[in-house]
Amino acid sequence: MPVTPPPDYSVRPRLPGSHERRVVAVLLALLLLLGASFTLGRWSAGRGAAAPGQAASAAAQDEIQALKQQLAIVQRDRQVMRVATDALRRTLSDRGAEIESLRADLAFYTRLIGGDEQAPGLGVAALTLSPVAGTRGYTFTVTLLQTARDSNPVHGLMTLTLQGVQGGRAARCAWAQLADARQRDGLPFAFKYFQQVHGMLVLPPGFVPARIHVTLKPAGGAAFTRDLAWAGTLAGKDTIHVPQNP
Repeated sequence: MPVTPPPDYSVRPRLPGSHERRVVAVLLALLLLLGASFTLGRWSAGRGAAAPGQAASAAAQDEIQALKQQLAIVQRDRQVMRVATDALRRTLSDRGAEIESLRADLAFYTRLIGGDEQAPGLGVAALTLSPVAGTRGYTFTVTLLQTARDSNPVHGLMTLTLQGVQGGRAARCAWAQLADARQRDGLPFAFKYFQQVHGMLVLPPGFVPARIHVTLKPAGGAAFTRDLAWAGTLAGKDTIHVPQNP
């Protein structure tokens, strides 16, 4: 039986440090793999945690936007309501003034045709005073009328007299003390149904008026006087007063 010769072995010298380099390379590869796995895990976890937060933030933004739109609508509705309310108030005020004007006109024409209890004849329907700024002067308007049926035209002179207080005592100012020198005899009137007489008076220094008397002196007839409160004439009250003795 043939004998098999033993294998040949060759001895190769090992390079110094080659085994250590392989070990270090393997360790570095493992460390890199572990680092990559850790980073990937953190990124995945962060992405998963951020998704619900982003959804909640988006929902909050949508709700804020919806509330802003609702607030804008409410503010717009409130503004429209305010404008409508102001317009309604102005309309009611205008209607109230119109009603008062119509009532005054009705009362005036009722007196003109003798539809109230006033005695027929010449009368004073109204007297209004307006102060002249920066002076003691007042402009006035006296409305005269005739309430008698089938009355004839009437003409004559009108004067005003004031009663009040001056220097702590009762005082009286005649028309000559109040009027311009050219009108001291009185203001003329001439009408058949009604007329407005305009004029101006100036209060003496220190005089405080309380009452005002309107005296009418028709030509060919007896003079008579109407007594009115000074405050009432300043307020523009349109009333008929009971005649007083001249």
